[in-house]
Amino acid sequence: EPLQPVLDRLSALKRRWLVERKRESQLFEEGAPVLAALVDALARAGVLHIFVLECDGAMVAVSINFVQHHTMLAFVTTFDPDFSQASPGMILMMDYIQWSFDHGLSTVDFLCGAEAFKHKFATQGVVLQSVLGTRTVQGSLASLADRMRQRVRHSRGRGLATTA
Repeated sequence: EPLQPVLDRLSALKRRWLVERKRESQLFEEGAPVLAALVDALARAGVLHIFVLECDGAMVAVSINFVQHHTMLAFVTTFDPDFSQASPGMILMMDYIQWSFDHGLSTVDFLCGAEAFKHKFATQGVVLQSVLGTRTVQGSLASLADRMRQRVRHSRGRGLATTA
């Protein structure tokens, strides 16, 4: 099956999701080459696995995954909200989890993000941390600005006044 229509549909669904949540991502912009290049690199490495759920010929859920160290990594997943009552994302997730174990993989990693659907199947969580080192005054200022931005965002998320 041709890959480009799958990537186009996935990107369209992701753009819709992003707009509804007032978010942005250059990865899914129409005509942007990044997603196709990433998928191509994964395919050339022989680790790419794309899972698609269709209903009457329409793609209602898509997951771009790859395998590394006996682990299925769910890189990008999405579903059509017009079909949300049937839970196509959950159905597809159960399919690729089952496929993973049927093919001898030991783990499925939903990767970063705190989406609620991940907790239904997770047996453990891993806290990720970022480490940043600066070499210049400009880098130090950029780091300070980023920390302040994160503090404000975190405070707003908890409904607290900022204390900068």
